[in-house]
Parts: sequence; structure tokens; C-alpha cells
Amino acid sequence: MRLKIGLALGSGGLRGLAHVGVLKVLEKENITIDYVAGCSIGSLIGALYCSGHSADTILKLAQNLGKRHWLDFLVPKMGLFSGEKVIETMNLLTKQNCFSELDIPLSIVATDLNKGKEVIFTEGLVSKAVRASISVPGVFVPYQVDDMLLVDGAVLNPTPTDVALKMGADIVIAVDLSHTNSNCKINNMFDVIIQSIDIMERELMKYRHEENNVILIKPDVAHISPSSFEHIDECVTIGEKSTYDSLDQLYKIIEKIKA
Repeated sequence: MRLKIGLALGSGGLRGLAHVGVLKVLEKENITIDYVAGCSIGSLIGALYCSGHSADTILKLAQNLGKRHWLDFLVPKMGLFSGEKVIETMNLLTKQNCFSELDIPLSIVATDLNKGKEVIFTEGLVSKAVRASISVPGVFVPYQVDDMLLVDGAVLNPTPTDVALKMGADIVIAVDLSHTNSNCKINNMFDVIIQSIDIMERELMKYRHEENNVILIKPDVAHISPSSFEHIDECVTIGEKSTYDSLDQLYKIIEKIKA
């Protein structure tokens, strides 16, 4: 019986394009992904991948879709951007798919501000779940769903390995972008907020129990600004290198479980 492999894609602003590098290597190695759990930028890239876009296609989209496709500035009240552009663009790229229509099962993590609880989306429109999960507090207006006021899933679960395991994965490849102290230049309000969340995430990770059969990939993107659209290719390259460095560990775990 073939082992089920899950992929947990974490938060990290535009540094999350390192996820694309991870996907490129997994495709080259013919490693089939059975489940994807995504948070923040990881939810966006995960949604595109589960909608049938290859890693190369996602990279081309990142290179060619500028800020105007994602950001819609408004007079600040609860955030700098309304988030409507995110829904419009994701509706286009995911063909307005619901979770049940995706090629690969997907779970998307957000945080409910009202109750202080994690919310996991597995049904409904994928674009709306992504909109909730990428809602960095102070940057995007929180997303209202029924009585929930939803923000970035990274507030509670920046790298959702536990979600991927609960989906049924035997092994989880987790991509953690918040593991190192940042040494990038802080250029704007977005960087300030993302860096603050990164610090919080690193503290959260200290208290998480290590899970069996989880391969943690840690792309070294600490020197790159989380709001930079200029380092797309570098992020992807770093993601590829980190994945190649982790392949031996992955194959050893696969053989161990099969034995």
C-alpha cells in the first residue's frame, strides 16, 4: 500500500514563495502529495497547487501578477487593504472551485478573533478561505464569516503539520519559514507587522511537541523582506535547495514505515 504524504505550508509573507521551490523538487522527484494544509501565504500557494497548477505555473503567476492583482488600498479602519482583490484573483485562478472540486484535498487555517480559536476550512469556496487565512492583522481587514471575525492562521498555527496529519497523512513534509531570526531590512508597516508575527511564531514553535513522521524543511529566507516582490526567484531557489537537503531524511522515513 502506498504511503499517504501530506504537505504543510506555513506563513511568512512573500518569503512564502519558497514553497514553490519545495513543490518544484517534489514534482521532479515524482513524490505525490495526497493532502495539503496551508496557512497564510501557504494557503494561497496550496490552493493554487490543489487546483491543478504546477509549481512552474505558480512561479510564472508570481512573476507576472503584480501588486494590483492582490492589494486594494483603503482608508485604514481595521486594515490597510480590503482583501477583495485577493478573492477576485483567487476566484479566477481556482476557477471558483469549492474544496470538494480540488484535485488534492486541502485544509486552510485561519484564526477567529472573537473566540480566539483556530478555524479550519475544508468546504465552501476556496477563494474565501484563502482570503481569511492571509488576513495579516493590521494589513488586511479581517474577514467576516457568520459570527466569526477571521485573521491570519499564523496567529495560532503558523505551520499546520497537525492539520495535515489529521487529514490522514502517514508522513508530512512541513515548510517552516519563521524558524530563524530575521536580518532583513524593515522597510514599511507590512514588514513591521509580519516580523512581529514571526517573532510570536518562533515562540509558539518552542512549545509544540515534535510529531512523528514529520520532515521539517526550513528555507533560509531570513534576509529577505516579507513584503518584497523583487526576490521571487531567490525565494524559489532557496526553497529548492532546502528540499534537496531534506530528501535523504524523507526517503529514510518512508523506508522505515514500509519495513
